[in-house]
Amino acid sequence: MIGSYVGENREFERQVLSGELEVELVPQGTLAEKIRAGGAGIPAFYTPAGVGTPIAEGKEVRSFHGKDYVLEEAFVADFSIVRAEKGDTFGNLIYNKTARNFNPMMAAAGKITIAEVEELLEPGQLNPNEIHTPSVYVQRLIQAKQEKRIERVTVRKGGVQ
Repeated sequence: MIGSYVGENREFERQVLSGELEVELVPQGTLAEKIRAGGAGIPAFYTPAGVGTPIAEGKEVRSFHGKDYVLEEAFVADFSIVRAEKGDTFGNLIYNKTARNFNPMMAAAGKITIAEVEELLEPGQLNPNEIHTPSVYVQRLIQAKQEKRIERVTVRKGGVQ
C-alpha cells in the first residue's frame, strides 16, 4: 500500500505493526505528483522531497543546478474508484468541493476507472465548462444509492466552555 497519511485507524495501525500490511509512506505532494504523472503518461520525475531521508533509500538521486533530487516513479492503478456529485451516461464527471483535489488525477491514472455518481444525467445536461473528468478516463459508472457520510457531527451541550 502507498499513502501519505494513514490517519488514526486502530485496525490499520495494528495491521502495519503486526506486519500484515506493508505501507510505503510518501510526502503528500510527491504522492499527488506520482498520480498526476501516471495519468499523463510520464513514467518518472525528480523531486527534492525526501532527499537525505529514508524515503530516498535505494532510489536514484541526481543533482540539477547544484541541488539534489530523488527519482520517483509514477503511479498507475489497475483500478481507480472515484465518487462524483454529477455525471452523465457517457462518463463525464463533476466533483463537489474537495473531491476535486485527487479524483480527477486518480481517474486519469487508472487503467480502469469506476465512477460512483450521485446524480446521473443524460449527455448534454452537464455544462462542458464545469466538467472535471472527461468521459475518456471513465470505463464504468455506478449510480449512487445513498449519500455516504464519514463525518461525525459532534455538538457540545451548553456551548463553548
